[in-house]
Amino acid sequence: MKGEWRVSSNFVGGETLYGVYCLRDTQAVDHSGNRECRGYYDVKADAQKEADRLNREENND
Repeated sequence: MKGEWRVSSNFVGGETLYGVYCLRDTQAVDHSGNRECRGYYDVKADAQKEADRLNREENND
């Protein structure tokens, strides 16, 4: 079962980037091969807006 879209943070080159991701299989271990990613943002609020939008979109199907 696919998971909900969430925001992660990564410290890269002296800056924090925020990624939008969901787990491909919620029953499996969380690792890079089990994540579907939708880009990185400089501002956490922007990443959260995208995660919220994707969750709404998938719940309307």
